[in-house]
Amino acid sequence: MKKKCGFIGYFIFFMILALTVVSVAHARGVHLEKTDAKLYMVDAEMLRLIPVKIKIPVGDTQRMAQRLLDELVEGRDENPKIRRLIPKISGCLTARMEDYNVTVDIKSEVIKKHPEGRDLELLTIYQIVNTLTGLDGVKTVRFTIDGKTQRNFMGYLDMRETYVPDYFV
Repeated sequence: MKKKCGFIGYFIFFMILALTVVSVAHARGVHLEKTDAKLYMVDAEMLRLIPVKIKIPVGDTQRMAQRLLDELVEGRDENPKIRRLIPKISGCLTARMEDYNVTVDIKSEVIKKHPEGRDLELLTIYQIVNTLTGLDGVKTVRFTIDGKTQRNFMGYLDMRETYVPDYFV
């Protein structure tokens, strides 16, 4: 003879299943909560920056900053209105949070593969600065190259400066 579970039995089963999935995801470091963020990408004509809305996992500011840098490196190559300036090199940009400042370390390999030109250098730097300062708790961005403070990135901008956002770039 078969026994029927009924609605309450199924409800309890699915609640236990849902709690198990959430517990496993939390234990593995998977963030279920997401927040809105903006990536500043270079337009197809390479003249200005355009904001692209995305969702990123909620975490501490440094982790969220690193996620945004990874998204910038990943790019949006499938979108014909956006061009890539930052070479697609895994781990080429890293973020370190200090008070209200993020220090971004750029691997020298990025410089070797980056297109030449003052305007392109400016767009690259401000796509990083504008993206990161969009996070709560980030007001300024500094840069290092291979872990060291250096005078220039590609010869045009002073990398010893502390950068604030410029949404008119």
